[in-house]
Amino acid sequence: MRQPSPTGNDVWADEVAATLRKRAESLAHEGVDEVTGVLVGLLLFRLGEEWYAVRVEDVREIYREYEITAIPCTPASILGVVNIRGEMVSVTDIAKLMGLGQFVPGSVTAPAVVIQNTEVVTAIVVDEIGDIIEVAEENIEPPLSIIDRVNAQFIVGSVYHHERLVGIVNANSVLVPIGSAK
Repeated sequence: MRQPSPTGNDVWADEVAATLRKRAESLAHEGVDEVTGVLVGLLLFRLGEEWYAVRVEDVREIYREYEITAIPCTPASILGVVNIRGEMVSVTDIAKLMGLGQFVPGSVTAPAVVIQNTEVVTAIVVDEIGDIIEVAEENIEPPLSIIDRVNAQFIVGSVYHHERLVGIVNANSVLVPIGSAK
């Protein structure tokens, strides 16, 4: 018996099948890449046009509906306090603290990321909450040298995520108690 010669459609179907098979193999290998180091969880947020992140371990919660009560005689970067389930938490304008401008309250309440360490809890007001990502610790680069000295204390590193540079905020520098000599 004679095999029929392949038609144009059969050749095209074979090429499509081969292309799809190669793509599937490629995708399978992307997930297999081994990470040799420790993964670091980061919560992304936007301030103006720039993206930043804090380590997930420093985040207690994200708060969206709140009313700030102003407190006199506090630094300009402290917007006031909010009541979160009976706990009074300071609200920090992180953009002002880092020298990136000032938070301008709008008609919609901006999201706040509540961060904490063993001494201090504060809610940092941000323009937008992004994703939570995990990056290999070895992919975190030192902060860019172009960051001016005022901001340098607040950035501990940077990482590229979706072709965008993300500055990693030093939560311990933000969480310094007011009036301390740290």
